[in-house]
Amino acid sequence: MRDYIVKNAPTEGNSVRINCPSCGKKTFTISKIHGKLLWNCYVASCKVSGAMKTERSKTEIASQIAATITHYHPHGDFSVPAQFTPFSENERALRYLEKNNCIDAYKNQRARILYDPKQDRVVFLVQKNGITYDAIGRALQRGVVPKWYRYGKSQKLFTAGNHSQAVLVEDAASACAISPVATGVALLGTNMKDADLTQLREFDKVFVCLDPDATRKALDIQKYLSYFVSSIIIRINDDLKYYEPQEIRQLLQNSS
Repeated sequence: MRDYIVKNAPTEGNSVRINCPSCGKKTFTISKIHGKLLWNCYVASCKVSGAMKTERSKTEIASQIAATITHYHPHGDFSVPAQFTPFSENERALRYLEKNNCIDAYKNQRARILYDPKQDRVVFLVQKNGITYDAIGRALQRGVVPKWYRYGKSQKLFTAGNHSQAVLVEDAASACAISPVATGVALLGTNMKDADLTQLREFDKVFVCLDPDATRKALDIQKYLSYFVSSIIIRINDDLKYYEPQEIRQLLQNSS
């Protein structure tokens, strides 16, 4: 497959549609746009896709292609640390979750949230289908670096909710605030990895809504995503976690 993609790569600004090296159907496209090589099979059950810069040797390109077409292991191997406790036992953790509209997601089982007394962090478990893959913690004290900490080695995105449409945001709290209306998906920053496509392609539509100071990043991500899944950018004037569900619903309706 690696040699197949490199061999059939088009010239800059062009695309080719050929037989998929995985499923065999002529639904596989390779495009070269702004120095980036993108590939995707449009058969929903195939899920072969990826992207990368092309200013590299063929050997380097082939190696990265191999990494991006692998899928997540079906079983999580992350053990929840024993020091985690219910967030309700810590007043500051509870205040943080209330202020950032996360309590509803917890009460309605759209997200599992704990507290780490050793690191003084609100902890959001990264789960799918009841399996825990990782945990990410948000520091409650100002100035702590990193603000967001990943406890395991998983590269899976944090999600809250189980809707067919997703809103891609910067942090887990925003993802929880969105969950009554759409599935919140947290990047934990403003950069999207090629491996994130595996999860994002599962949705019918992805709204990209980063914080107001990251509009340029949001535009780049939405353009990149549009090659693989229906995507729309949403521009906001405040952090999305401070919006009420009805306001978020209206934003999505106005942007569709």
